[in-house]
Parts: sequence; C-alpha cells; structure tokens
Amino acid sequence: MKHINRCLFAPLPALILLIAISAQALPVANQSWTEEPWTKATEGAQENRASTLSDPIYFNLCGNEPQFINLGERQLNYSDYLSNSTQAPLSSELWIRKGAVWSRFSQVTVGEDVDLVVHTAREGSGDIYLVSYANSTIKHWNFKFLESYYRLKLRPEESGRHFMLLAQANEPGNALILDVLPRQSEQSFSPLDVNSILMGDAFVTIKSQRTKGYDVYVDGVFYASDMSDGSLDGIASLTIGGDKTHTITISQRDGQGGIINKNEHTKNFKRETAYTLLMD
Repeated sequence: MKHINRCLFAPLPALILLIAISAQALPVANQSWTEEPWTKATEGAQENRASTLSDPIYFNLCGNEPQFINLGERQLNYSDYLSNSTQAPLSSELWIRKGAVWSRFSQVTVGEDVDLVVHTAREGSGDIYLVSYANSTIKHWNFKFLESYYRLKLRPEESGRHFMLLAQANEPGNALILDVLPRQSEQSFSPLDVNSILMGDAFVTIKSQRTKGYDVYVDGVFYASDMSDGSLDGIASLTIGGDKTHTITISQRDGQGGIINKNEHTKNFKRETAYTLLMD
C-alpha cells in the first residue's frame, strides 16, 4: 500500500477556517491617504455642551414590564430573565428603555433623549456616573432613592462612546454603553474648513464609493459611522488626538450583525492636520 504524505493535506475544518479568514482579510483595492495642513483655530470654536440628566421620577413597574431584555447579543423574555438564577438582579440596576425592550447598549445621536430605568434595592443615596471615553470627561449626579423603580432622561451632548453606571452604598451595579453619533451639522464640514478642528487635534475623513453603511473605530472604540450625517453616502468624519499613533478600523456588517468587510490602518496622525482616506 502506498504511503500518503499527510503533510500535504490539511484537515477539512482547518482548510475551511483558513479560507474564511483569508476572505475576510482581503484588502480593499486602491486605498490611499492624503493630508492637508490646518491653521490653528483658537477663535470661533464652539464650546462643548454638557450632558444633562433629569431628576428621577417614580416608575410603576406593574403593567409596564418589558417584553424583552437585551444582554449583549442575547435577547431574553423578561420572565426568563427573572427566573434565570444566573441573572439574579443586582443590588442596583440601570437600563435603557425603548418601548417594550430594555437593554444595556444603545446607539443614539447627540442631543437625543435616552429613556433610562433605574432599580434600587435599598433606600438611600445613589451616584450615577457618565464617563466619556473619547473626550476623557466624567459627569456625576447624586440622588436620594427609595427601594423602587425610577425613570430618568439623559441628553448626551458629546459624541463618542460613553459608559454609565449607578452605585449605592459603595456597591456598583451594571454598566451601560452608549455610542453617541454626532449631529448632521457637526459632520457637514470639509477638510478645508479650518474652524472645525481644535488646536492639538487631527481631523479624519473616510470616503468610499463602494463600501456603504460602515462603522469607524479608533483604537478599538466606536467613534463614527457612515450614517453619522444622516446619509448613507460612504463618508464619515471624526476628530482624534494629534501627534499620536492610532489604529483606524472600518467595519461593515450584514443584516444579521456579522462582519462582512473589515480593514485597519495604523499610522501617526500629526496635530492640526486633516487626513482623507479614499477606499475605492
């Protein structure tokens, strides 16, 4: 019987995995960066408006229970969430409420009200924190709670990824993630609009005729979207810290949330410089 060299044949599952990885890693053709110098803009720059949070209002859960609970990629019936011993309620809980669905993640626009539900397990003081990753800011509110459910309205005024959490008696509850998209007017400038960038920052524009509906991440954190300006046009813009090396990731998903196109660009971005990435 002839001897077969097994080194020449890869196991079928490994071969399929290799093909899938290779297909996903295919680069987009004709990618190119351009850059333009910026003039320092110390006048006319708009000040960032502070995010606001309303006072808590008592919320009667009876008759207003959610139908579904979203936990990451999973969606549970509310009854299943309550009966699941591994999902026992925390000492304090914070939820984003959209109709009959409560979740711990949402994508909103600057200035858009976010409906929050708070559950407190004890009477006493509670601290709510809103942490902006992109802008390195922290907002803090303190309220007096009874053991109950409450509704609050958050109005975020800073774009980028935010984390929000509630703590009672030095015990933190769950965290929320909010990806806040800029308003359309904040994304309508061109690389030559020198008054749209603050000194010490770099301005990045991504343009593609072929790729639409993508998200943009900076160093692994969501920053902008093709839909940030309200138009599915293959154009996204964002402001990042200058004189630093950043990894810009452009990620496109299908209708089921799976990644169908992804590419990364790691480079040093000089301050007071506008960059344009052409992907075609």
